[in-house]
Amino acid sequence: MTLVYLLEKEFKQFFRDPGLPKMAIAFPVLMMLVFPFAVSMEIRNINLVVVDSDRSTVSQRLIETCTSSGYFNLVDVCDDPVYAMQLMDMNKADAILTIESDFDEQVERGDGAAMGIKVNTINGTKGSIGSAYLGNCIRRFYTDYKQADMGTIAPVIDVSAKYYYNQYMDYKVFMVPALIVIAITMLTGFLPALNIVSEKETGTIEQINVTPVKRSIFILCKLIPYWLVAFFVLAACLVIARLVFGYSCAGSLTLLFLFTAFHIMVTAGLGLLISNYSDNAQQAMFVTWFFMMIFMLVSGIFTPISSMPEWAKAITYLNPMRYYADAMRCIYLKGSSSLDVWYDAVGLLSIGTVMVTWAVLSYKKTV
Repeated sequence: MTLVYLLEKEFKQFFRDPGLPKMAIAFPVLMMLVFPFAVSMEIRNINLVVVDSDRSTVSQRLIETCTSSGYFNLVDVCDDPVYAMQLMDMNKADAILTIESDFDEQVERGDGAAMGIKVNTINGTKGSIGSAYLGNCIRRFYTDYKQADMGTIAPVIDVSAKYYYNQYMDYKVFMVPALIVIAITMLTGFLPALNIVSEKETGTIEQINVTPVKRSIFILCKLIPYWLVAFFVLAACLVIARLVFGYSCAGSLTLLFLFTAFHIMVTAGLGLLISNYSDNAQQAMFVTWFFMMIFMLVSGIFTPISSMPEWAKAITYLNPMRYYADAMRCIYLKGSSSLDVWYDAVGLLSIGTVMVTWAVLSYKKTV
């Protein structure tokens, strides 16, 4: 009966706050409706200036190949490199393609035609991706030109890529499970961190401390409401993804909810642990934000773990978001089974057990 009464107290305390229920509803809705369009690694509308010293039909075909890709806006075609650099200095050009005067002759002879690519790397991501786009356009031009030149004399090999889990390379498909991970982690990390410390500030924690309630029962009652909040957020995000974007989970929904329960052990346990050691809400907020930022940056959500240095890869094994994000993407996008993501379950359960145990042991009762 003690557990029932404590749970009743926690739910009354949650719904009595005018902001928490609204936040639990508004946060996942905004994450799913706004961020999939804003958080995208696709770079478009790259302002391109072409320094064309050849002025031939061949160079014109190259320019048309670049502009028809849909990634570039042709700002100007000139023959003065200094003027092109001035446009870049004034931020009117993001990339400059330089075509030499004997470009058409070199292409006709089959020689490697020298070209120059300059990109504005003030925005490093836009510069590197724009340079890769421009290089792909040049390679496509050479391929198309050679095929047209050979005609039917030699067979043409058509190589096409097939994407199994994101057929149309829509970046929103890749980001939806990542945003679900972020929404659940943020809510179930911050709300528990403010729970115990808010009771410290109001003085109600003293009433619990003088009761014979066990520490384990007290911490368990603090965890259960956030499990339910996380399940609600997950269900809401899945419904929005289906109704708004037309995306559905390729795997088992039961497995998604199971991994979410494992993840809550970690995030809610960490939040309660921070709350135990914090003296006020401001301190708990800053410490929680510190850990949340580290978790997100080294989780593989925005940048692949395989691209990180070895010391950073080692740190990711202590990051619960690494395992949850990997399991979420595998189940949601690929339809993976429990046998495919068992190592993620082991990682979450191991870290979660440590967090919950530490939270129980660090909670100080006066009796």
